[in-house]
Amino acid sequence: MFAYAVNAQTGKLIWRSSPVANTLMGNPLVVGKKVYLSAGSVSFNFANVMEYSKHPKQAGRGKDISYNGIFCLDRKDGKLLWSFKTQGDAMPTPAYADHSLFISTGDGNIYRIHSTDGKAIWKTHVGGIANMSSPVVWKNHVYVSMSVIPGLYALNINNGKVLWKGEIPGAVNTGMGDVSPVVDNGIVVMDTVANPKMVDGKPTMETLVRAFNANTGQVLWTNNMGRGPKIPAFKGGVPMIHDGMVYVGSPVTSTYEAMNLHTGKVAWTWHVPNPGPAGAGRGAPTYYENMLYISTGPDIYAIQPKTGQMVHEYHVGGRFGIVNPTIVGGTMYLGNSWDWINAVPVKDVNPQFNANKA
Repeated sequence: MFAYAVNAQTGKLIWRSSPVANTLMGNPLVVGKKVYLSAGSVSFNFANVMEYSKHPKQAGRGKDISYNGIFCLDRKDGKLLWSFKTQGDAMPTPAYADHSLFISTGDGNIYRIHSTDGKAIWKTHVGGIANMSSPVVWKNHVYVSMSVIPGLYALNINNGKVLWKGEIPGAVNTGMGDVSPVVDNGIVVMDTVANPKMVDGKPTMETLVRAFNANTGQVLWTNNMGRGPKIPAFKGGVPMIHDGMVYVGSPVTSTYEAMNLHTGKVAWTWHVPNPGPAGAGRGAPTYYENMLYISTGPDIYAIQPKTGQMVHEYHVGGRFGIVNPTIVGGTMYLGNSWDWINAVPVKDVNPQFNANKA
C-alpha cells in the first residue's frame, strides 16, 4: 500500500506515501513532475462471486471492496495531487500518451483520462477482467488485453470505439490478462498460457504466442512454445520487441525464445538454468548496449540477442516475478520477492560491459 522514492545512487529513502488503503499493484509511472499509481487487488466479495455466476460478462473484481483507481502524486514530496476512482480494481500500470492515461479495470472497463487532473475523456466497456496486462498505445490505437473472457482489444484513441478483437484459442481464463501486449512496425504480439491437459496424471499447459496486424486484427502467425507443468497463477511471459525480433519467455517450459516479428520463425531457444518450482520466464528481457538482460528465478542473466548464448549470470536471491531490469548508466534496478529494491552494477551481470562507453 506504499509508494517509495529512493535515492538511485545510495538507496536512501526520500519519501514514502500511502495514498489509499489498497494494494498498489502496477509499476509507478513517472511523467514530468508527476507519479501515477494504480490501485487494486485480486479480492472478490460474495456479491462479486454471485454476479459472476449469473452474468460473467457484467461481473467485476474489486467492486465495493476498497478504493480502486489511479492516484497522482507529486514526484518531489509524494503528496497526493488528485485521484480517479474506479468501481473495479485498477491493477495494471497505465499507458501514457498525448497528455492522457489509458487504464483498464477489473469490471471490464477501459478509460482515457487527462494526466493533468484525472478527468475522464472516454470510457468503454468490453467485459472481462483486467489482471496485470498494461495497455499499450501505438499511433491512433490503444491495445488492451483482458482475462476471464480472454481477448485483445484495439480501440480508437480519440473516442474509445472498439476497432477489432483478437483471440488466442485455448487461452485459460486469466492467461491473456496477465501479459501486456507489445506493438511495433504495425504488428501486435500477445501470448498466453493455454490448452490445459492432464499428462501422466499431472496438469500441464502450453504457451502460445500470436501476432496480429495492428490495424485490422488479422492473425499473422502463431507459435507454440511447448507444453509443461501447470504453473501458479496462470501467468505467461511478457514479450519485448527490438530490431524486428520478439523476445518472450514461457514459465511453462522455463525457456526464452527469439522470434522474427514478421514471420514468427524461431531464431533460438534458451533454457533458464535455475527456474525453481514456480517456473521461470515471466519478465520481459531488457535490451541494453547490444545485450539482453533477463531477471528470472533468483538470478540475472546476460544473453546474446542474436544467438541466445548466455554470457554470464549473477545470483541475487529471492525470486523475480514479472520483473525486468530498469537500466540507467551502468546500474540496473529491480525488485524481488524478498521485498528488496536492488541496484546492481551491469558489469557484475555482464563482465564484457564497458561502463565508460555507456
